[in-house]
Amino acid sequence: MAASLTRPAQLAETLRQEIQTGRLVPGQKLMSIQDLSQVYQVSVRTVREALALLQQSGYLQCRPRRRALILSGPVPQTAQLIEQTLRQRDQFCDGYRAIQRLLPLLLWQSRLMMNKNEFHDFFRYNRKIVRRKSDHSWQLSSVLFHGLLNYSGNPLFLDLYRVLEQQCLIPIIPGVPHPYEVLARNPQNRDFSLLLQDLQDLHFSALQEKIGRMIENIQKTVSPYLQNLSAAVSDLPEPVFHFHWQTGSAFHTQTKSRLIAQQLILDILNGKLLPDTILPSEKALAAQWNVSVDTLRRSLHYLRQLQFIQTINGKGSLICSPDLNRLNPLTSPEIRQNSLTYLQALQLLCLLCVPAAQDAAATLHAAELEAAVSATLNAPHPPTALLDFLLTHQSSPTMEAILRQVLQLIYAGSPYLYHARKLPGGPVTPNVGCLLNQALDALRQSQIPAYAQSIYQCFLLLFRESRAFLIQTGVSEAQRLQLPDTLPLTVFSKTHPEFREFPNSLSDAKIRQRS
Repeated sequence: MAASLTRPAQLAETLRQEIQTGRLVPGQKLMSIQDLSQVYQVSVRTVREALALLQQSGYLQCRPRRRALILSGPVPQTAQLIEQTLRQRDQFCDGYRAIQRLLPLLLWQSRLMMNKNEFHDFFRYNRKIVRRKSDHSWQLSSVLFHGLLNYSGNPLFLDLYRVLEQQCLIPIIPGVPHPYEVLARNPQNRDFSLLLQDLQDLHFSALQEKIGRMIENIQKTVSPYLQNLSAAVSDLPEPVFHFHWQTGSAFHTQTKSRLIAQQLILDILNGKLLPDTILPSEKALAAQWNVSVDTLRRSLHYLRQLQFIQTINGKGSLICSPDLNRLNPLTSPEIRQNSLTYLQALQLLCLLCVPAAQDAAATLHAAELEAAVSATLNAPHPPTALLDFLLTHQSSPTMEAILRQVLQLIYAGSPYLYHARKLPGGPVTPNVGCLLNQALDALRQSQIPAYAQSIYQCFLLLFRESRAFLIQTGVSEAQRLQLPDTLPLTVFSKTHPEFREFPNSLSDAKIRQRS
């Protein structure tokens, strides 16, 4: 995984895209530093550093004791903008679809994390914002969606939503009516008021319906916009798809030695490297990974700290199972952070597995479903095979990339992947094997809702055991994270046919920027 951007660089990139897409209008004043700090949940110092970066690149004019003035920045050629936009047309489509499927789940989960007093204050504040901001939907959604997702206690929720949101921003092309300008003519404060009411009443089905209505509104404006751009060129450029989720400070920078160590741990947990066997020599492993012996030794030192290997003089490194009773996540701040990252990623995976499971089974015939079930049951590690099935059968490249990166974040907490060894029916998780069989039986019979629900229960059990283990060993931050026993039934219903066609537009009305 590429190294994550710093917080100031992330905020500068976000504001730069806001300016390029017209959501922040050149010639107007930017929000105050304090407001930016509140909206984006960063420190005042981070905001100042981000504004300095934007001033250097020509997007802002910072003035003493006054709010920064928004500038247009370097202006690319119109032909280049059109070509870039058309290359990303599939990326826009897939980003809209991903947010349409994930945003209701994330909002609903964040709502459940808030106690009565917290939501009362949140509700009152946002009602005031809705009345005061009128149709300024960029500020409405910044306060509502970002604020609510931040209450979840899981920074991965907010980071993921921000990256998906940026993926769906459409540049302004001179001379072509922009969809955001069209949408800005219709005030959106009523939509946000209804969303707030549904969140207060925990009406998840109504929440999904209203977000779907937002998607339809944007669909009516985005599609003609892209058609106008397509008519302006003779040969359409090939579409380009790229999604990389920058997870910010929630994930430590991965050095080569750490990546090698994590892969070795994964091989041990998957059974590729068996306990009570000797690892190849340091020189052989260094040649295999194309690194120096010193780098390889740092990797083995990390494995030794986590008790996955034991050095025996004259023989080498013996692979062993870690003594979980002695392994304490408080031994170092880094292990503590990685353990919390693991739990946060597992919580997100529990929510993602439902739409991912439905998508993976939606396009397969009965014979293909039977083959997938047989392959999973006959695999050395059925849960890993099930995750591979979810990854390889996603119709959405964005969802596949998100799932893959969530799993990488889970591997960052590799000491706690000991749960994976017990999934087939170990003493700690006796019910997971049963839930896994229920999921596969439902998949074989094409009972998609029951299949998705069983997968959710399987990962829910794993999440709760991991959370209990971390709380017991002193990671008090894990107490904030939790999941409900069951998800709303509407989550397990089949996807509406009208949402499976482009543009499956962005469900967040935040992109409805005023002209």
